[in-house]
Formats: sequence, C-alpha cells, structure tokens
Amino acid sequence: MIRHECGYEEPAYCKKCGRPLEYTERRGIYCPNCGHRVTILCPQCGKRW
Repeated sequence: MIRHECGYEEPAYCKKCGRPLEYTERRGIYCPNCGHRVTILCPQCGKRW
C-alpha cells in the first residue's frame, strides 16, 4: 500500500509487470521490479501523489 501525505492509503500495482508499487518522496511512485514511474491523483484530496 502507498500512503499519501493527507493520510489516504491505497494498494497500487504496476500496469507493466503487476508487482506492488512503492513510494518515496525523492522518486515518487515507482515499481521496484521494472522501474516504471507512475503519477496518480489522490482520490481523497485531489492533489498529485
């Protein structure tokens, strides 16, 4: 599960390989397996993840 700064948590998976995504402030949301980077809008507050 990845957690947004507003407190919202959501399980997110890579569309390329299906593995769980990880979040770090420096890299943002990415797949540790294939390196795919993702941008998601938070459904709770509407800000970019």
